[in-house]
Formats: sequence, structure tokens, C-alpha cells
Amino acid sequence: MLPDVPATTPVGRLAATVERLRREVRAAQAEAEGRALVELAKGILVERLGCGPAQAARQLAELTEQAQLTPLEFAVDVINQAARDRVSEITDAFLSVAAAPAGPAADSAAVRLRAAESGVLAAPDTQAMADSL
Repeated sequence: MLPDVPATTPVGRLAATVERLRREVRAAQAEAEGRALVELAKGILVERLGCGPAQAARQLAELTEQAQLTPLEFAVDVINQAARDRVSEITDAFLSVAAAPAGPAADSAAVRLRAAESGVLAAPDTQAMADSL
């Protein structure tokens, strides 16, 4: 909210509404990124297991429960194992150097890195935008 603006004034109420809407948009974006990563993991399972999407979704749910992880954390693990790419290497190196214990903190870092990668891939081509200026 704006500094020194009482929440009871029209400007204060407007600022509070704008801030609430910003939080809602950030939450919706994070939720969409999470769903995209879970769907990617399902696609990987379809390819690897040679099954249909419904069976992959059931398998993902069962494996998530067995691993005692959230669906998003498990999806990122599946993506990292399938990708064997630079993001996987950076995540592993970062977590081993930081000596962070396995668990929510480690999973959170991996989820954040994959979500960031997903966001970058979904973003418009910044070079094309720069060229048009």
C-alpha cells in the first residue's frame, strides 16, 4: 500500500485493492506453472511407460503418495530425471554445495528452478522484441 495513505480513503482502498489483485495474479501464475509441470511429468510417464494419459495420471498419484511428496515436487523429480539437462545439474550442484537437507527446502529449490525455466520458455521471444524496437 502507499505510505502514509489511510486505508479508509478512496486512494487507500484503491491501493489495497490493487495489492490484493497483484497477490491473486501471482498466486494464479504460480498455480498455472505448477499445473504445467505436473502435465509435463504426466507426458513423460506416458512416453516412458507406454500408457495413456489417464493411466499416467494414476501412476503419478500413486508414486507421489509412496514418495510422500506433493504432486508438484514429484513432477519436478520426474522431469529432472528425464531431462538430465543443465537445470538438473545446477539444482543438484546447488543443493549439494549448500548441504541443504533433503526435504521441503531442497524440493522447493528444484520446483522454483523448473518453474522459472517453464516461465522463460513460455515468455515471448525477447530477441525478436528487441529487434523490433
